[in-house]
Amino acid sequence: MKYFVESAKNDLITLRIPGTNYRNTFKFSGVAAPGPGAKVFGAIHVLARKTESISDGGNYVEPLFDRPRRMQGLVLARNSQKNQLVVQVGYEVTVQLPADQNVSEFPVGSRVGWDNADWPIFEAETPESAGGNAGVAQW
Repeated sequence: MKYFVESAKNDLITLRIPGTNYRNTFKFSGVAAPGPGAKVFGAIHVLARKTESISDGGNYVEPLFDRPRRMQGLVLARNSQKNQLVVQVGYEVTVQLPADQNVSEFPVGSRVGWDNADWPIFEAETPESAGGNAGVAQW
């Protein structure tokens, strides 16, 4: 997915998400963070504390600015081998479920919510490799 760099400092990168008001900060995984205004491609990976099925509500990230702490959205895909979900929360994220939960609990098309256990990671990709779930992080 395509994002725009708001700022980058040390191992953190703040991204502006096209089509939203989100200015979220992530740990950066890549060679060197580009400067403000640069267009970057990449994937976002989170480690969930506990994932819950949600019956109502839309896709969102809390807070709108800074480190995402709470996320909720629509399950787009499941990876049972890695126990990961791909969820649309306003942008796509790959969610690593905790060991005591299984992706089979959350069908594609269902809504889920969770608190992030740590800083989400932005893994930079080249535009050519940015399709699908390229570069899924390993925890």
